[in-house]
Amino acid sequence: MHTRSKHIEIDVHYIRDQVLQNEIVVAYVPSANQIADCLTKALTHTRFSQLRDKLGVTPSPINLKGGIKDKIS
Repeated sequence: MHTRSKHIEIDVHYIRDQVLQNEIVVAYVPSANQIADCLTKALTHTRFSQLRDKLGVTPSPINLKGGIKDKIS
């Protein structure tokens, strides 16, 4: 099992060292505010939009729906 979890141990030690050196600050984030939820869970449109906005992702200004017609040659 060690070979499968070795990378986890390395990650944990790296993060721990970074915290001890004050390079990284680990803060509690309530589950209701997990921004990654918009990438991993089915959400209401409103909640998805809120989390998307927090990520700084903006909708495309171009609407392609119905804007391209197939040409038959």
